[in-house]
Amino acid sequence: METELKSYPALPPSGGRELRLLAEAASEFWDIPLEELKSKTRTMEIVWPRNVCMSIARSSGCTCNKVAKWWKKKEHGTVINATRMVQNLRDTRPAYDKQFRQFSEFAKSYIKKRKLP
Repeated sequence: METELKSYPALPPSGGRELRLLAEAASEFWDIPLEELKSKTRTMEIVWPRNVCMSIARSSGCTCNKVAKWWKKKEHGTVINATRMVQNLRDTRPAYDKQFRQFSEFAKSYIKKRKLP
């Protein structure tokens, strides 16, 4: 029995619910339909919120592949690029950092209200 259990990581994999709730929070925060956030649209109004969600998901422990799959992106490299872009904007432009922090707080509250007991 112990031999079988050793192949499992200490923490179970997270479900897609957290990713969906994060995207729903972004949809509400930026007032963009969820379908549009998940679309292939590449305008800044869509790309920034989508990339922020990918970055937060990565920092909360989701794998690049899982995040890419949920957002219907072809590969994990998209998530890596999104995370780098968000960090670069936060490091160089205070307004982006401020909005990122505001959204992070909003998303935490949004998700907490909708999580299962």
